[in-house]
Amino acid sequence: MRRFLAMIFSLTFFLAACDDGTPDLRIGAKNFSESRILAEMILALAEEQGVPTSGIVDYPTTPAIMAAIKEGSVDIYPEYNGTGLVMLGQNPISNGSEATARVKELYGPLGLTWLDGFGFANNYGIAMRADLAAERGLKSISDLVPSAGSLAIAVEDDFTVRPLDGLEPLTQRYGMNFGNVDIVPLDDRELVYDKLLNGDVDIAEVYTTDGQISEYGLVLLEDDLNFFPIYDALPFARAEVLSRYPQLGPAISVLAGKITPDLMQSLNGRVDLEGRSPRAVARDALARMDLIDAGAVQTQDPLVIATEANFADSPQGALVLRAVQKAFTGRDAQYQDDDNPLATVGAGDARLALVGAEAFYDLSSPAPKRSSGYEAVAAVGQSVVHLIGQRDAVSSLAEIKTIAVGGEGSSSSRIAELVIGGLGMTAQAVPVEGGTAEVLAAVTNGTADAALVMTVDGDPAVAEAMADRSKRLFSLDGWSDGANLVRYPFLREARIAANTYTGQLTPVETLRTQLVLAGPAPEKGDVVGDQGPAAVAVELKPITASAVKLLNASIPGNLAVDPALPLAASLAPELPQPPAALNPSPGTSILSLVLVVFFIWLGWLLVRPEYR
Repeated sequence: MRRFLAMIFSLTFFLAACDDGTPDLRIGAKNFSESRILAEMILALAEEQGVPTSGIVDYPTTPAIMAAIKEGSVDIYPEYNGTGLVMLGQNPISNGSEATARVKELYGPLGLTWLDGFGFANNYGIAMRADLAAERGLKSISDLVPSAGSLAIAVEDDFTVRPLDGLEPLTQRYGMNFGNVDIVPLDDRELVYDKLLNGDVDIAEVYTTDGQISEYGLVLLEDDLNFFPIYDALPFARAEVLSRYPQLGPAISVLAGKITPDLMQSLNGRVDLEGRSPRAVARDALARMDLIDAGAVQTQDPLVIATEANFADSPQGALVLRAVQKAFTGRDAQYQDDDNPLATVGAGDARLALVGAEAFYDLSSPAPKRSSGYEAVAAVGQSVVHLIGQRDAVSSLAEIKTIAVGGEGSSSSRIAELVIGGLGMTAQAVPVEGGTAEVLAAVTNGTADAALVMTVDGDPAVAEAMADRSKRLFSLDGWSDGANLVRYPFLREARIAANTYTGQLTPVETLRTQLVLAGPAPEKGDVVGDQGPAAVAVELKPITASAVKLLNASIPGNLAVDPALPLAASLAPELPQPPAALNPSPGTSILSLVLVVFFIWLGWLLVRPEYR
């Protein structure tokens, strides 16, 4: 027995010797962009100094992360001095230096240290749409008091539980109660802007460094009673971890005073509006400040829309450009010529793509499968198949041996292969570099028997080519004879009306796909949040719901996205709620059963023989 115990002791000692006993640095963040960006900066600077880390853990609320650092589950995270005060029940302080001195004094005995501030304050604010504020003559929070009962406000759930600077203390200080309070989760706090812009609420609780405030032209109501305290941002750490890693404090101190309010608002905008990941934005900012040696990630400015030249040059292209500039206020938008637009979005080199519905499908197999990672955010119009040949050269589909198409991966090259196979043609697709004019020129100079162009009805380039009456449009008859409609759900039958082009005296049967604006889709099952397709080099988030709705409001017409395509969540129809169950809980069911038995017993008492 002694020998056995000795073996166990020796094994335990050996395992302990293999472990140096120094745990990795645990960094925390709250579930909103600014906190994540600052946490990523702390992570990058710590790693630069060789501090071992275990990554970043998100916490849903301030009380949760505050409890975590007190009990040792988190070693360091970005916090605000005003928050530190209210979480200990202290009265707010409007002077930043005094607030910092006070929290250092209060938290020191707890073994917690506040390091030098980042250089900016992020205060709470109450925001409105500028047009609504002007219409109602509202300039301060006190101006809301007379009509508060008829107003709706959007707030994050964390704001509702804050004891001294949250929703209830705010309404008590100003002596008002809102008619409706719409609460959203902290990690989805951009929804407060969606609800504000959509008109679902009248006002919203915001952070003053949010990029959406300037992006959407919102106004902040004056806190005329000075209710909200100052919220200077500072690294908040356990004193023990600073002793364990003596290089950590100096590493983070290089950020002291380096982040201005305007810079922080810009960084937040890159995450919330441009869709960049907090890690990419943080490392890019640090590299630009020469605080880390590598890791800069270039952000896109202006906003880039990847598409094929013929789509960009079409009338719809101009409408889309204007709609994007309206939806992303203050941003310059421009097209980038690309034969594979969705891949360009996935690589982080474009924010949006203007594509046909077929771009969402992998066409390499006989039965196309819908690709993941992208979603349609707005329907623009229709992209129509134009199969054009020289009138005196070929007279039927069977005679066509070569078809000029756009570059490899382009809409016309992908559709051409489907048309050739679906109609049993023996033709071969011949890629031609350039736009519609270059593809059509292959027919004029005899390089190809026909040209397949994906474009809108009445396209100017097609109209110019057809003007001399030397060319003709081929009808794609017989598409529905086989299983094409089932195999290719994104290809719909269509007809080019008579006299759309010179010399076209009769309607022409053809095919069409929907032309849509597309962006990154949420990545399902991503434990660190929806950052777009996992394979992309620069992580992208989906287009925000508010931007999606602004896009759709700015594009003429009410065309819905083709049901064969993945749809942005904000465009999904709202389904009616099912009626509540008659017995929503086991307790209610048991109570109901007891009442039934009770009434049966009462009835028996009334009719029992002894009673009669």
